[in-house]
Amino acid sequence: MVEMILKHRMLEKYDTYTFRIPVNSKDKVMVKAGDTVKEGMDLYLRKGNNARHSFYLPDQLHCSLETVMQYVTCIDGEFVNEGDVLAEKISAGGLTVKRLVSPSNGIVDLSRTKLGYIDVLGEEHEALIKSTFQAEILDVNPLEGITLKTPALALDLLSVSSAERVLLAGEFVTLNMGKDIKLKGDDTSYEGKIVFVGKHLHTSLLRDLFEKGAKFVLTYSMDYQDFRNQGLPIGLVGGFGEIYSGEEFLKMISELNGSYAVVDFDESQIFFLNENRKMKEKESVFVKNLIGSKIVSRTLGSYGMTGEIMSTEGSSYVTVEWEHGGRSVINLGSLEFVSY
Repeated sequence: MVEMILKHRMLEKYDTYTFRIPVNSKDKVMVKAGDTVKEGMDLYLRKGNNARHSFYLPDQLHCSLETVMQYVTCIDGEFVNEGDVLAEKISAGGLTVKRLVSPSNGIVDLSRTKLGYIDVLGEEHEALIKSTFQAEILDVNPLEGITLKTPALALDLLSVSSAERVLLAGEFVTLNMGKDIKLKGDDTSYEGKIVFVGKHLHTSLLRDLFEKGAKFVLTYSMDYQDFRNQGLPIGLVGGFGEIYSGEEFLKMISELNGSYAVVDFDESQIFFLNENRKMKEKESVFVKNLIGSKIVSRTLGSYGMTGEIMSTEGSSYVTVEWEHGGRSVINLGSLEFVSY
């Protein structure tokens, strides 16, 4: 038995979490302050245009992310016809010209140019946004959107990359339950979604997801230079490089598929709303009985491996049985707890 040792959970339960859902002037909000919303209730009617085509300009023009705007030849909200020039880069004293032309009629959207993307929007559409959680509505106003209070499950992020540290919220989806490394997404659209890709994120998958409208991409690991060079909203859970990722932990995150998620850049956390699963230790932050707890190792020899504590050894060490077999005696300070 180990007494009075502070433990850290990678997934932590919050009884109440206050957040907001941003809405724009066209949206029709269907709740008011004081309401209690339940799963399946209408929140707001979102009005906008479908993203018909999305282009990553650094690839299209062979330019850097920082210089994208100087090559854009259209303006935000402009109606363009098929064949109109959207961006142009002249090189080698005018001998080389790279142009991006619109493949169809549509409306130019430059809201993602800081991320490197230019979008051509199609026809206007409406989408009814329903609650996937239970919450208390605290406030509704055009500037702050819908402010709510609800239980939540928080996941710590090792590092976060983003050109703009704004509030990001949306449906949380997983690719193939996080099992395999993919180069392209499964669906034709990830518009407004927060996507978990599993054990490792490749740049081709990252760009494919953002071309398909993703808001934020969560991964266990990624190459360090790729992570730093993108400037896109990415969250890293495990570490840099193709490091080992425990199957149990990937499964735990993947099972949150379909939750409503909020990315908090200031706290380096992602919140999953209204997760009602029982924590193994509900009230106390001190470890009173470690046996049976699921852990992730953060020591050099077994970094990223997941296992289960089988016994305690004195006041600072435990015996861990790893998910693929074998046991080790390891210091508690080298572990993170994933059980919730």
